[in-house]
Amino acid sequence: MFGFTNCGKCENSAFKVNVQGSNYKMFAVQCVSCGTPFGITEYYDNGSLLKKQEAAIEVLATKLDHLQGMVGQIAQAMRR
Repeated sequence: MFGFTNCGKCENSAFKVNVQGSNYKMFAVQCVSCGTPFGITEYYDNGSLLKKQEAAIEVLATKLDHLQGMVGQIAQAMRR
């Protein structure tokens, strides 16, 4: 079972999440009371981004298969 996490500086147990400006978006977890940084985590959910990329790759693979079929038909027509 988990206990409560307290700020190491002021012993407060409430934290907030801020989006920090940089080249890569990150979340900074800070103490609500004194602003002491507690940790940093990624802004984007990598799992959902990966699923979107997999879906896009699947669409491209389907289009490529279709194009390969069309090229095969053109090559066959040119042999006649």
